[in-house]
Amino acid sequence: MAFTVGAFAEGLFINGDFDAAKKAAKAGDKLVMIDFKADWCGPCKMLDRTTWSDEEVIGSVQEKAVAVKIDVDQNGDLASKYGIRSIPTIIFTDANGEEVSRFIGYRDAEGFLKELDRIGNS
Repeated sequence: MAFTVGAFAEGLFINGDFDAAKKAAKAGDKLVMIDFKADWCGPCKMLDRTTWSDEEVIGSVQEKAVAVKIDVDQNGDLASKYGIRSIPTIIFTDANGEEVSRFIGYRDAEGFLKELDRIGNS
């Protein structure tokens, strides 16, 4: 059985761009979580298969943030704005796009939830 990113990431990521995510975050008084990724990125695909499909991760992110995927190959300007040098890079911003926190590289669900807790406590 083949999974597509949309199959399990649908509940987590909005169908829209960064501006749509900021608007939704502002309306819900939440952060924006940007998953900077690329189609050719192995660790990005691993995030999709494991971390982003974890029910606890999905629930925790939805509680605190509006999540959006940004392909660095299609959105070079945004990737440059945030100084993306390697992927995956996960950035949390406020609803105005000001960076709050970031981490680089793959995290399993447990590792990601630790990062998310750290952001919540800062």
